[in-house]
Amino acid sequence: MVDLIHRLRRIAQMAGDARCTTLEDALRADGRGGRALLEQTTPRDVAAALMRLCATLEFESLEHARRLAGWCRMLGAAAGMADAELELLVLGAQVHDIGKLGVSAEVLGNDDALTATELDWIRMHSSLGHAILAGVAGLEAARELVLCHHEYWNGSGYPEGRRGTDIPRAARIFGLVDSYEAIVRDDVGYRARRDHDAARDELCELAGVRYDPELVAIFRAIDPHAWRAVEGGDLPVLRVA
Repeated sequence: MVDLIHRLRRIAQMAGDARCTTLEDALRADGRGGRALLEQTTPRDVAAALMRLCATLEFESLEHARRLAGWCRMLGAAAGMADAELELLVLGAQVHDIGKLGVSAEVLGNDDALTATELDWIRMHSSLGHAILAGVAGLEAARELVLCHHEYWNGSGYPEGRRGTDIPRAARIFGLVDSYEAIVRDDVGYRARRDHDAARDELCELAGVRYDPELVAIFRAIDPHAWRAVEGGDLPVLRVA
């Protein structure tokens, strides 16, 4: 069993002393999560603890992670994923941003244009998350989603420039859902929220460019009310520790 807490501490050092301090505070505040990371009894417990850690460190909110997981479960089911695959997809959605632990708060919180160096630093987060999850039992598929969730269908994404079906299907599903969530969310200060129809139109325009065209077609066929129900928290889409 890997020493996951030690690994988290090592990655946090990349972001500076302040991040190391906030990590220690977060681990102390969530005793249940700390035990889950130490004992690693189930993949679900580990993923839930990492999800709460991301929220405490303000990489993203719990609501963000839960919306993504709910929408991923819905789109994955519509795409024919079996229950076991859906559970792995949800675990990946919960931990997708854990690599931001190694990116400074100043860079993550910068709403202005990023320098090339800052952009490269942010783009490291998928590789850092992949490194954090190495050897964690039951999170192998989640680890691949973390690595590939910013890869694009045409090969223009990062960190490896994968294209088409070389990108794991779970990561392709997550990437589409993550873009949808970014369009419709209402807690981003630098731009206005747009509605489901605007999100659908933008994703359809980028089918075959950023997104798997088959998944975009499946997305279009889902009743818009189902997407809004997940957004409003009306569906019991997650079992979170």
